[in-house]
Amino acid sequence: MAISNKVGPPVTGEDFYGRSKELAHAHEFLDTNHSLVLSAPRRIGKSSFAKRLVEDKESTGWTCVYIDLEGIQSQDEFLNTLISKFDRSKIWSQAAEVAGGFINRLFEGVKGIGPVKLDFSRPEVSQNLFTSLSDAIDHTKDTLIVIDELPLFLNIIDKEDPSHKNAGFLLNWFRSLRQVSGTKIRWIFCGSVGLHNFTSMRNLSMTINDMVSFDFDALSQEEAEGLILALSDSLDIPITGKIVQYILDKIEWYIPYFIQLLFTTIKNYPDAKNGITEQMVDSAFDYLAHTDDLSTWYERLAEYNGYKEGAELLLNALSMTDNGLSRGELLDMFAQFINEPVANANTKFSLILNMIEHDGYIMRVAGGIRRFHSPLLKKWWYSKFVE
Repeated sequence: MAISNKVGPPVTGEDFYGRSKELAHAHEFLDTNHSLVLSAPRRIGKSSFAKRLVEDKESTGWTCVYIDLEGIQSQDEFLNTLISKFDRSKIWSQAAEVAGGFINRLFEGVKGIGPVKLDFSRPEVSQNLFTSLSDAIDHTKDTLIVIDELPLFLNIIDKEDPSHKNAGFLLNWFRSLRQVSGTKIRWIFCGSVGLHNFTSMRNLSMTINDMVSFDFDALSQEEAEGLILALSDSLDIPITGKIVQYILDKIEWYIPYFIQLLFTTIKNYPDAKNGITEQMVDSAFDYLAHTDDLSTWYERLAEYNGYKEGAELLLNALSMTDNGLSRGELLDMFAQFINEPVANANTKFSLILNMIEHDGYIMRVAGGIRRFHSPLLKKWWYSKFVE
């Protein structure tokens, strides 16, 4: 199997590996007219998974639109991007005007080149946008629309809006499009920041409660073994079954990103062409724990807004123990940190704990003990913020 080692960006085609059961399950939902929220920790491969679903559906004749909102900084830019992608994918209904005429009508009176400025504070403008788009989109043919990094964009427009009105409007707008009678459009929302975290923190969960929360986690052991063998073959680096198991034992959490990071480091060792050794794996593991390759795990905490410092406190504490900490131990620590009685601190603590667990930093094991999901991430966190 020909596979390239791409670390970070979404992979497509032959570079997409595994996930056969998850793909089959997702297709079942889409084929029965369900929309999905891809709910999984960061770096788990949500974007690659969504792109593969697009490839599969396009091959069966579906109209597909993939919209990446990373880097979009305003509602105006968002709407222009949305309409541009819709136009390229030809999802307008036959009853609607041609794309240029439709856009001109929607932005009546607007002249010039560049993004159109829209006043989202005026209810009549917002209502007109929804009505016009809903009427122009063809809801009668099988269509898949993927909105990637939606939570990241919602966080951007939400930072200057304490009322959460703008974020709520956009989420309700999408919900309204999904509620069109007889629609055959399916939607997928995904992103590196959990959408459920975002909506629950702002009492907006009802805006996505009609969508299926599609959970998937790391690769199975069989898939992880297969990926390791495929990468070693494509890089022409010999590997034994014993070393494959050693890598799996070292990583523990079988997400492609960590496996690919290890191979990116190991392939540069002069003796790697003679075969991977345990010493190489250990060396690569230690090296990655002191680089910036995992920095996004810290940077994403900025999206936790007022909960960032609390999350850092818990993660720092958990990085210092190999056996993890109980919920009670973490709660006591948090209550002291915010100088509140345990009973008063519990609600905020529970929200933060759920957030860092949902986003893949930590996991719950026997007895309610929490510990880092990944030994590599734990070691990196300790070296950066505690050591």
